[in-house]
Order: sequence, then structure tokens, then C-alpha cells
Amino acid sequence: MSDEEKQEDQQHRQEGEGAGHMGGLLIGTRSLWLIAGGALGALAALSLEKITGKVRPAAVGAVKEGYAFKEWVAGRYEKVKEDFEDIAAEAIYEYEREQGAAADDTQREKAILERIERIVEERLSKIDAEKGSSEEKEEQS
Repeated sequence: MSDEEKQEDQQHRQEGEGAGHMGGLLIGTRSLWLIAGGALGALAALSLEKITGKVRPAAVGAVKEGYAFKEWVAGRYEKVKEDFEDIAAEAIYEYEREQGAAADDTQREKAILERIERIVEERLSKIDAEKGSSEEKEEQS
């Protein structure tokens, strides 16, 4: 018993002695509620078997619907996940293709610049050769 119940019991005993109370067992209010709750719990436990027969099909149906919902959500999740993976793979492919195209462009530009450089060197060597032969002719004259 808690201190509060003890005080309550003591108070009831004192009141009872002066009012012609017949001695005996005095039960506090909280104890009464505890006993009533225990009795209801016992009744519920005894009648649970009877109720289970009626409630069980409804409970099975509710759990079945919950499981169906879980499966539906899992299916949707997998579809969305697959869509995102496809989008990511496509983006990576396009990126790598563009990088490859950029590398091809760079190689073409390099090849063009090398050809231009060779042509310029050939012309410069021809010009130098022409200057050299014209200088020799002038010296001979």
C-alpha cells in the first residue's frame, strides 16, 4: 500500500470507530479500482476465446490487406528505382559519348594543324631555296 492509501485507511478507521463501525477489513478506493480492473481482466481473458472466433476472420482480412499494400508499395518502389537507374545509365552513356566526340574533334583539329604546319614549312623552305638561288645569281653577276 502506498502512503496515501495508508493515510486514507487510517482516516476511515478513525471515522468508523466513532460511527459504530463494525471492525474488519477496510479497503481503500484505489484498492477497489485495482480489484475491479483485475476482475475485468480475468473476464476478458475468459471470454477472449469466444471473441477470438468472431474477431479472427476480420483480423486475418486486415493483415491480408496490409500485406497486399506492402507488396504494392514494394512493387512501385522497385519500378521507380529501376526508372532512376535507367535515367542514370542513359545520362552516363551520353556524357561518355560526348567526351569521345570531343576527343575525336581534338584529334581532327590536331591533324589539321599538323598538315598546315607541314605546308607552311614546305613553302618557307621553297621561299628560302628561291632566295638562296637568287642571291647566288646576283653574286655571279
